[in-house]
Amino acid sequence: MPRYTYRRLTKLPTTAEDLRRHTVLNLPGMLAGLSFEHMIMQPGAALPISVEDATGILIFTLTGRGVMLLDGDRIEVAANDLVHIPAGVPYGLQTLGGTDWTYVVLQAPVE
Repeated sequence: MPRYTYRRLTKLPTTAEDLRRHTVLNLPGMLAGLSFEHMIMQPGAALPISVEDATGILIFTLTGRGVMLLDGDRIEVAANDLVHIPAGVPYGLQTLGGTDWTYVVLQAPVE
């Protein structure tokens, strides 16, 4: 049983009203330690296998395609794919195909 989570989101909010319905309010202090990154990997780029012991990671693909090496598995991702990588799970990233892979990364400390 893999220790990571992979999901394809079939429908994203596209109108202002849909976005309002998907807004989540956070209590003060809930976002402490949260980091957000917008990443663009060029064709042929790769990040070597690493492990984050103190943070969990969410990676959401916006455009392009990539390969994620997760806990020994090879997962291909494309637009609207969401991957959760818990703390302690080894992972690596690599672009797939001849276009940029654009994704966002959210990292939060493990409680």
